[in-house]
Amino acid sequence: MTILSIFAILFTFFYILLIIYLIYQWNRISFPELVKSSVTEPSVSIVISARNEEEHIIQCIQSCLNQNYPAHLLEIIVVDDQSEDNTYELVEAIEDSRLVLMRLGVYRRTTIKGSKKKALAYGINHAKGDIICTTDADCIVPQNWVKNLVAYFADPRIKLVTAPVKVVETRGFINRFQSLDFSGNGLVNAAGIHAKQFYLANAANLAYRKEVFLEDDAFENNYNIASGDDVFLVEKIRKTYPDGICFAKSKEVIVETQAMTSWSSFINQRLRWAGKMGIVKDFNLKALPAFVWLQRVLVYALFYAGIYYSDVNVLMISFSCLILQWLLDFILQMDACRFYNIKKWEFWFIPVEFLHSIYFILLGILSWLPIATDWKGRKV
Repeated sequence: MTILSIFAILFTFFYILLIIYLIYQWNRISFPELVKSSVTEPSVSIVISARNEEEHIIQCIQSCLNQNYPAHLLEIIVVDDQSEDNTYELVEAIEDSRLVLMRLGVYRRTTIKGSKKKALAYGINHAKGDIICTTDADCIVPQNWVKNLVAYFADPRIKLVTAPVKVVETRGFINRFQSLDFSGNGLVNAAGIHAKQFYLANAANLAYRKEVFLEDDAFENNYNIASGDDVFLVEKIRKTYPDGICFAKSKEVIVETQAMTSWSSFINQRLRWAGKMGIVKDFNLKALPAFVWLQRVLVYALFYAGIYYSDVNVLMISFSCLILQWLLDFILQMDACRFYNIKKWEFWFIPVEFLHSIYFILLGILSWLPIATDWKGRKV
């Protein structure tokens, strides 16, 4: 147990340094000046891939149509991804010249694998805008979303902007769990991008130059992966334009998304997301979750070993590591919740933190197993 104790202490020490570094990088992210009126505003296409989203698609499209941006410079493209519900009919009934509805594949039949990426690529290839903004069909975008994202492209070096996503707050522990998970991960991802150490993004809130997307097929060789339309795009753009990616740290561009309504659907979603990490080439992007996973495993293994052998010293070491880990996570979460405007999160922190560690360990194990997941009626 001496070796286990040493490793648990070392990993916790470096974990503390990591969190301090990430918080430091987060607080260094600056705000850009808005595009001046003398600068020509670019044309923008909002591209949405929609599958079985009859419950949310109207609200999503309405929020896109309500943008504070010149109407003649804005179009909204919805690509129906073989929906089996009334998504297509609901969108078709909307009368607005800015709205373009497309259909991928055979109507109401699941015939295309990896079709979300194909739907996005299809929409982008037909888009008229110089700037592409993407969101998910179950999201709501703020009124100044496009205007503020476009501001970043006044700098010709910027090729892609990734922006924050927040879970719509409702009652229930599962919602609080996802809300804190999204906000904490959002801070970590933003800090990683600003530090130019690792690049993670969320397709629910992205903007990039159309010409950059067309330069190379971002989804080449990964259409079979159920997720990753964001990460693979970011990875390819970073390879060509290492200084061309930034995070939009602005409350005016926070996109709201729906939480998973059950634990099974939540785990299913995260397993899909984890599936893309196996083919990501960025070493730092793989090393970071691996390091955090090992730190969690070592500390909890030491804790249970102390209980099993009734060793008070081992229990004290493991408990000290846990307290330090939770303290740093609390500070990080405090910064994140302040930005995302999440209220009364402190009450939920301890149960969420405890369950999140267990979930993270189990997810790491399950992600390596050949488990089939479901995505909107598809086995992936």
